Amino acid sequence: MVISNIKEDKVIFMKNINLRLLGLIGSILLIISEFLPWFSGQSLLDTYIFTTMVALEESFLFLFPLISGIICLIGSFIVFYDLDYKINSAIVNFIGLGFLLLFFFDIIPTEIFYLSSLGVGFYCCIAGFLIILINILIILLIKE
Repeated sequence: MVISNIKEDKVIFMKNINLRLLGLIGSILLIISEFLPWFSGQSLLDTYIFTTMVALEESFLFLFPLISGIICLIGSFIVFYDLDYKINSAIVNFIGLGFLLLFFFDIIPTEIFYLSSLGVGFYCCIAGFLIILINILIILLIKE
């Protein structure tokens, strides 16, 4: 009786840990997407360096996926610290995704001519965005 109860608790614990790993995976995908090719075969870091050398005013915008990934990574670690902080984690993740949405709404209309030649970085960023959204839903639906 006691052994079967321990096994059930272990399975429930491992399932919750595996589901919480989605946030880490999504955040890491967002961070990695900064260094992969996006529009016109350049990474966002290359574009950031180029735009700062030319002194364009929106150069900082190209770092938003990196900033968003770091913020969401912090939000994912909050849930690993204590599951009671799942609301705080969801709020931090929404803030991080807000930065990413600002980036999408500002950069995609200006780079619309390059949408036919999208690189793997864009798809990696979209995948990370969707995984973090799914993670937020799962975290909020986990019962203690």
